[in-house]
Amino acid sequence: MSLQAKNIGWRSVARDLVPPILMRWLRPAPVIPVAPATAGEQVVQGGPLKGCSLLVDATRPAFAEMVAGGYDDFLWRALPAQLDEGCILDVGAHIGYHALSFAALFPGRRVFAFEPNPANCARLQHNLDLNAGLAERIGLFSVALADHDGRAGFNASTNVDDQTSSGGYLQGVAPPLDDSVYQRSGFVGSTIAVRRLDGLVREHGWGPVAFVKIDVEGAEQLVLTGALELLRQDRPLLFIEVHSVACMLAVCNILQPLGYAVQLLQLDRPGRGAVMARSAAS
Repeated sequence: MSLQAKNIGWRSVARDLVPPILMRWLRPAPVIPVAPATAGEQVVQGGPLKGCSLLVDATRPAFAEMVAGGYDDFLWRALPAQLDEGCILDVGAHIGYHALSFAALFPGRRVFAFEPNPANCARLQHNLDLNAGLAERIGLFSVALADHDGRAGFNASTNVDDQTSSGGYLQGVAPPLDDSVYQRSGFVGSTIAVRRLDGLVREHGWGPVAFVKIDVEGAEQLVLTGALELLRQDRPLLFIEVHSVACMLAVCNILQPLGYAVQLLQLDRPGRGAVMARSAAS
């Protein structure tokens, strides 16, 4: 095989394995300096948040999709028009796009958003302030959900505007990317609070939970393990970003004995995708 063919093959593999938001850290540094990211308040043009506002750098692909209205469109198509009675949980809320969308799609429902990255929390709060009508039904918790209560190591980027802050992960789990990618993306370690979802639901008296979205970069099974009481009692509809084959196996091993059927909604690349899980008893 020629050297050129080998290089082409490597680039193809890299595109399959690495999310677009981190792909640029695998490329050689450009000769011309890149202008710093700049965020501005943008009016959303379509999708569940049409007419609302977001503070984002709309030159970045994922944020541009949010502003255009096409971000995670497969999720909005899969969601039923009506949910069972109860609140909605957004676990791994990033900058609030999904939490605000849930509030817009399901008027009258309370939405609780969980986001451990302080940089994301600050941006999320700004986006709540821009959309006060929806924000009055959204509660923000600066905490990670896991299988225990206490403290845990957390690796994350504080750069919201280049999109890398979306990839924070708990230490001890297998994150979806190679360590070198996180290092090049400026990830740093800290210690954060972690809680079991079952305890939070009882503590705050939220009542039944109708729907849970989970996007936690490899800690999916930890969130579910900390919510077994909720899953058995409320049987909520689940949307889960699954970040590896091992995570998919762990998720299925937890949910199937509880009577959940798992359906693949979107395959991002081999080993990574999004699933919807429904309980046969709901």
